[in-house]
Amino acid sequence: MSSSAAATTTSTNHAGDSFAIGVLVMLIVSVLQRCVGLVRGLGFARFLTDVELGQWALASSFYVIAVPVAVLGLPGSFGKFVEVYRSRGRLACYFRRVIVASSIGLIVTCATIIVAQKPLSWLVLGEPTSPAVMCWIAITLFFVASYSCVSELVAAFRQVQTVSHMQFTQSVTFAVVGLALVAACHSWWVLLPSFALAHAVGLLPGCWTLYRCHRHEFGFHQTSDSAQESQPSTDSIWMRILPYAASLWTINLLSNLFEMGDRYMLLHLISPDQDVAQATVGQYHCARLLPNLLTSLALMLGGILLPYLSADWEQGNRQQIASRIRQMVQSVCIGFLALSVGAMLIAPLMFDVVFDGKYQLAESVLPLALMQATLVSLFLVSEPYMLCAEKGRQLAMLLVAALGLNLCLNAWWIASWGLSGAVLATSTANFMALMMLFWYMNRAGCRLGWGTICLTIAPLSIAAGPIAATATLALVVAVAGRTDWILSAEDRLQIDRALLPKLQRLGLSPDTLWP
Repeated sequence: MSSSAAATTTSTNHAGDSFAIGVLVMLIVSVLQRCVGLVRGLGFARFLTDVELGQWALASSFYVIAVPVAVLGLPGSFGKFVEVYRSRGRLACYFRRVIVASSIGLIVTCATIIVAQKPLSWLVLGEPTSPAVMCWIAITLFFVASYSCVSELVAAFRQVQTVSHMQFTQSVTFAVVGLALVAACHSWWVLLPSFALAHAVGLLPGCWTLYRCHRHEFGFHQTSDSAQESQPSTDSIWMRILPYAASLWTINLLSNLFEMGDRYMLLHLISPDQDVAQATVGQYHCARLLPNLLTSLALMLGGILLPYLSADWEQGNRQQIASRIRQMVQSVCIGFLALSVGAMLIAPLMFDVVFDGKYQLAESVLPLALMQATLVSLFLVSEPYMLCAEKGRQLAMLLVAALGLNLCLNAWWIASWGLSGAVLATSTANFMALMMLFWYMNRAGCRLGWGTICLTIAPLSIAAGPIAATATLALVVAVAGRTDWILSAEDRLQIDRALLPKLQRLGLSPDTLWP
């Protein structure tokens, strides 16, 4: 195929999914995926003791921290720069440099895990473990990082349906294989090969889409002469992406330390008895089964949002960017408040019937964990603006301050209140980080409005239990429907236009969704 034909095919057939369709598809698939994830988490908690569940929670937390470190944070730049270099005809050069550098970092990291097994075992699990387990940790890291790179690239092309397929395939594979192995072996370490296999299978839809739709854009068909012609642009590419990637690497590291720090502080501070410490981490992991559904959904929303914001930014459409962020924050705040109420109502059934009462400590901290998850979710759907505006330095400074506060509060409150103190400390630091983020966004030109910012205080009521949260939700819906303090008349009209036709297909025909 000629280059012109390839370009025509790309421009006409592979422009990516629209924002509305992308979010809708993601939400539909995400609901199914979260249901699978919930069943999987319930099964793991059912078949494992709280000590073994804590060991798996610590191992899986390690991947959250290690993956961006291993790949040097470079694939995270796809969401920002794929569209930039694609429009300038320099995508192939950019892609090759990122993949080569990331591969080297990943191989070095996996080799380090195998060589330095003893210190890393103590750091990750709090105790020595077998060399075979550490080798599986390294192998699993390779596949998790590879999956993450492909997923970032597919999302950058705005192929949201493919990203959803990847995530759903990975989730279902891990549920089927993981539950089968853990039910047969009753040991946590069999989840490592299950996790590796699930991510390897999840890669396949993404790799196929990249090959089928975008292989000509990667420039693998270039002759050596044409490749040499693009060589002078290499320095300028690195000068553009390295500051962004370094900022993103720092942001990811700080964010992940912030997210996982309470677990490791519980491991090393709650008790000198490692079984007690791991059991407490296991209780915390169980308490986060329902809240994790919220944060994983927000993480996907934030990842999908960035490429669209980047495209708007390149077109100079700043007003559209602020509108997207504002609508997303409002939707997450109201929607996740409602989901938290539902989670607290079904919690007794889960803890008393499914778990036979062996996770009572987890049940006691569930409201705090749901509040924390909602605050984290609001941060995740807001920070893409800072990345799009290339304000990574300010975002990193914000996270350094929030991480310092989080560690100090955890060290203080874990000693006083145990697991409840850890969750409350992390929630407090999350709320302060969110307020600082809104301040930075306002200074950078993204004005959300006082109504939206005040709305983000509503999730604090979740900590008081289902009655207080339900009353707050009713008040928020009434204010949003009858005044312009939170939603404008145009916002309400857009929501009605999007949802009323779907309700009519179900046999419901309200004139409006608002009281």
